[in-house]
Amino acid sequence: MLKKQRLILAGASVAGVLVLYGAAAYWSGLKAEETLAEQHKMLSQLPFFKVKSHVYERGWFTSTETTELVFNRKLFAPYESLMPDNVRPLLNRTIRYTHTVRHGPLPGLTEGHFQPARALVTTEFSMSDETRRTLAKFFGDQPPITVVNRLGFGGGGELSVTVPAFDYEETLSGVHMKWQGFTLKVDYASGYQEYKTDASTPGFVLQAATKGSLSLGPLRYLSDIRPGTTGVKLGTSELTVDAVGLNWKEAVPYSIKLNELVFLLTRMRVGEFINPSGELRPSNVALKKLRYQIVTSEQDSFINTRGKLDFETFRYNDQLYGPLRLDVSANHLHGPTLVRLDKTISAIPVEGVDPAVLRQRYLDTIKTEGLPLLENNPRLVINELYLKMPNGEARLTGNLGLQGFTRSDLDNPTAFLKRFNVEAKVDLPRRTLDDLVVAQARNLFTVDASAEEQPSLEEIDNLALSLLDTQLAQWTEQGYLTQNQGQVATEFVFRNGELRVRNHKVALPWEEADITPGEPASAAQ
Repeated sequence: MLKKQRLILAGASVAGVLVLYGAAAYWSGLKAEETLAEQHKMLSQLPFFKVKSHVYERGWFTSTETTELVFNRKLFAPYESLMPDNVRPLLNRTIRYTHTVRHGPLPGLTEGHFQPARALVTTEFSMSDETRRTLAKFFGDQPPITVVNRLGFGGGGELSVTVPAFDYEETLSGVHMKWQGFTLKVDYASGYQEYKTDASTPGFVLQAATKGSLSLGPLRYLSDIRPGTTGVKLGTSELTVDAVGLNWKEAVPYSIKLNELVFLLTRMRVGEFINPSGELRPSNVALKKLRYQIVTSEQDSFINTRGKLDFETFRYNDQLYGPLRLDVSANHLHGPTLVRLDKTISAIPVEGVDPAVLRQRYLDTIKTEGLPLLENNPRLVINELYLKMPNGEARLTGNLGLQGFTRSDLDNPTAFLKRFNVEAKVDLPRRTLDDLVVAQARNLFTVDASAEEQPSLEEIDNLALSLLDTQLAQWTEQGYLTQNQGQVATEFVFRNGELRVRNHKVALPWEEADITPGEPASAAQ
């Protein structure tokens, strides 16, 4: 009798546990659906895609979510003509993926994982047979991408993405690609406003017997982002790349329409004068120890951000540059204004709007919403810019700030300029100035590459260098700059509407012409 009671009690306990687990799984499924609905809402707000269809089928222990996306053709239309012929048709493709959602409280139990969670979400992308056969050449039987999203009970979670390594070679063409894999982990809090990111790849090598080679890695990206009291995202982000190598053996013509890229991103027309074109000659390029870091902090209602960029060496054929150190800060930025400006600009519709009208809307928004940035004394600081070059060293330090700006200053350009305080020290190789002036002169006098009669580049170069030499000699004699061992150096201060170059006052257009050029400041007083 006692044994029977124990069996009944054990059975009841098991049944109770199963009921409780089933109830917990159902509740976890409801909460998981809420979390995934929020994620889908964020996806649908991205400008790059449009949601073609979205279906969520909830079960007791397992649910499925299927989404179909298409590229926003109106957004990419200005850039389509620049895309390769075999890439352009991809914009018509539908991207279809399915989330398999296994509900908590122990969603990985069947696989031997006992970590509690609301749900464990795995993603499968639908592919055509042709695409699968192509990817199988590289990855074999492995899935080309694995996405797992663990939803925590608090509303946050951890997203992990992995792409396996492969080693692919085509003997006939002499192409060899070695991809060492990719991993991404995003640890996010509820609401997706706070998250940590860790992405890395050991590297990639491409060797083409007749074309050249490309190598990259190891590469790692880290970020730790959180919202501030003003709404601005604070924290740090850092990218490190151990080495990049590029060796091409054939001349490659290029024509990059940067104006179309700017229009794609901003819907603003900037003209064709920024479009570079030319030819990449057979070259060897190597970059080592590249690193950038951005730190954003908050003090009361103001934002301070600091960015650093450096590399150890950069080699272009036999020209060696580096090290480079760039350290820039933007301080005392009004946080509420930054948030309001971002929201207002993001809300401006861009599809089907005439570029001129859109440009005016952007300008009007900046004028109405962005003025508090100027009214709160912002300051830009170049803490350090140093670059060792083949012909010398380039150095720059300085700062630019606004002090006491008011809205009425916009109606008086002279009053507006007098609000600026600028200080800078510059030290450059003379050879660098020569190269810059020659390049600018060539751009001015060789605007039509198809013209039958082209001006002599040698004559253009000689004229530009002669004019530069005369001007530098005059400024050196007047005390505005110094020349020493191939370096050209100067410093200037602009404060209260007065400009001084190496303590020599320079008359500005709004000032009376009562200062003799080159006259020392002490003599002018």
